[in-house]
Formats: sequence, structure tokens, C-alpha cells
Amino acid sequence: MNEGWFLTELIYRIHNKNESDVYQFDKQMKMIKASSEREAYQFSLVLASKELDLRNDDEAFAQWEFIGIGLFQTIDEPREVKGYGTFQYAMSTAQDARQHMITLRERLESLQMQIALSA
Repeated sequence: MNEGWFLTELIYRIHNKNESDVYQFDKQMKMIKASSEREAYQFSLVLASKELDLRNDDEAFAQWEFIGIGLFQTIDEPREVKGYGTFQYAMSTAQDARQHMITLRERLESLQMQIALSA
């Protein structure tokens, strides 16, 4: 199979060790060249893990956690991307944040199932 391009949206949440009321999320858009959806998905997880290594300090009160993949699609003709932006957004209540995380986890499970079925 020829390599193709995939656009993936990696989503993180900051977790404050001293407070439970943190509703800050970041999402990063990444372009991945891969030979299959499965390879692109696996590489997305590797990128998320590397990003957490860069963001987190064992001594810090706030820790980032990877919570899911939003957008995940093939791109026919990618344009050159100079740097990948990080978009920050917040939820107004704890209930909104919990529901957002549930939705993202369901999306991740659905994506995993779709990739498993295509293998």
C-alpha cells in the first residue's frame, strides 16, 4: 500500500494535583505520513506520549494527560504546515468537562474498533 497522509487531532487535559476543578484542554493538530490507518493511529499515540514527556515534570502540581483523538482522517494533498498550533479551550463546569471526556473516550473506542475491523 502506498503511503498516505493523515490529519489527527490529539487532545490533552491538565490535571492539578491539588484541585479537582480544572477544566483546561489543549488540542494539537498533527499531520502523519503512514501506510495505513492502523499505522497512523499507532503513530498518533506515540506522538501523544512524547508530548506528555515534554509537558510533564514530576515535581509540578499540574500534570497533563492524553484524553483522546478528535479528528482522524486522510488528507489527499497536504499543504506544508509550519509548526502545529495548540488550541486551548476550557469547559465552564465540572459536568461539562466530564461529559467532554466521556465523549472523547467513546470516540477513541469507536476509532479503535474501526481500525481493528479494517485490519
